[in-house]
Order: sequence, then C-alpha cells, then structure tokens
Amino acid sequence: MSQIAAEKNPLRCAPAPTQVPGSTFFGLMAGLWGAFVTLLAVSPTTLDDAYDWLRGLPVVWEILMWIVTLPWTLAYLAYDSGWEHWVKVLVVVLIVVVHLGISAPKAQR
Repeated sequence: MSQIAAEKNPLRCAPAPTQVPGSTFFGLMAGLWGAFVTLLAVSPTTLDDAYDWLRGLPVVWEILMWIVTLPWTLAYLAYDSGWEHWVKVLVVVLIVVVHLGISAPKAQR
C-alpha cells in the first residue's frame, strides 16, 4: 500500500492511549495505604511516633500537615480509639475504600 493510500484509509484509527490519566496518582495512593496498613500491623509504635511528631509541629505546619495527610491521620485516630477491634478495622477499611475510590482514575469520555 502506498503512503498516500495509507493516509486516506478511513478504517485506520488513532492509537489508543496506553495509560489512563491519573493511574500513577492512584498507584501512589494505593502504595501509601499499603505502607500504612503494614505499619499498623507490624509496628504501630512507628505510627504513634509519627502522630506525636505531627502534634508537636508549630500550628501553621500542623494544619498544613493535617490537610496533606488527612485520610491517613483519620484512619490512625480511628484505629487508636477505644472502640472494639472489629469496629476499628471496619472504619479503617471504610476510609481506605472511600479514599481509593476518590483517587481512582476516571475514563475520559
């Protein structure tokens, strides 16, 4: 087929994108949640130390860090509460699912 005929071929489609926009961000969020859950299971004292560090920051930096780390901080506070264990796990799982649902890449229309 000549070059001119190939350019005029109506059946030829544009190449499909190989990656949905936002999938890298979603992968990062899933990885952060994986690290959080691993620390929660293996070394909760590390999360205690991180929370103490967060609370020890100057007010402006503490507010900024609360905004940046809000889902993870809320999950930690829920797990650190005095609720029954199954309720704590359920709340953490709910926070993870909602946050990953919000972070999931959406297909373009």
